Amino acid sequence: MRRRGSSAAAVAVVALLLGGCVEAESGPAAVGAGGVADGTSASVSAAGTVDVSYQRQGDFAVVVALDCSACSGTVTVSAPGRSTPVGEAAAGTQSSWLLETVATDPVDQSLLVRTAGHWTLTLQSWNDLPEVSGEQSGSGSAVLAFSDDVDSLDVAYGPASSEDSLSGRVLGTGGTRQTFGDTTAFARVVDAALPGVVAIRTDGAWTLTPTP
Repeated sequence: MRRRGSSAAAVAVVALLLGGCVEAESGPAAVGAGGVADGTSASVSAAGTVDVSYQRQGDFAVVVALDCSACSGTVTVSAPGRSTPVGEAAAGTQSSWLLETVATDPVDQSLLVRTAGHWTLTLQSWNDLPEVSGEQSGSGSAVLAFSDDVDSLDVAYGPASSEDSLSGRVLGTGGTRQTFGDTTAFARVVDAALPGVVAIRTDGAWTLTPTP
């Protein structure tokens, strides 16, 4: 009769005879950023791939700002349960992304930063974004809080490469949500019920001008 557990015992004996043991692969370094609330941001400086935990203390979207000016290679920021990254960027850049949330999301949250080199991650409530108005220009992903009371946005976009694209979200203070974007260069007027927050994801150059 064969005894239960004999297979596991045999494996253990073989491991001992081979004179070694199997070690579990170590995961990424883990760092706690603390709490994020209206009026309170959290910041972490680290290097390489790091799992950053934080506590979202309130019902608000989180602005994820990454200073990767000292990084090498590309950078990816991801979150558990998401099918796509929170954000991606090239090394030597500063980028911001908007992480939308719902009231039922747990307080304890985490983000996985994957890159090489040193970086600084800052998390804040979108309610703490400084307001801007009029024409705004830049490059790379960004999150802007427009105070203009208009119904549209004149958008001009120039890709950083043939593989680049732009995707944008307009989240109005009245609860509206609109999207825009393209995979090639463009200049056109899009619907945008402002005031509100505009979040864009791209590596390319852009200009946003609120229009009546």
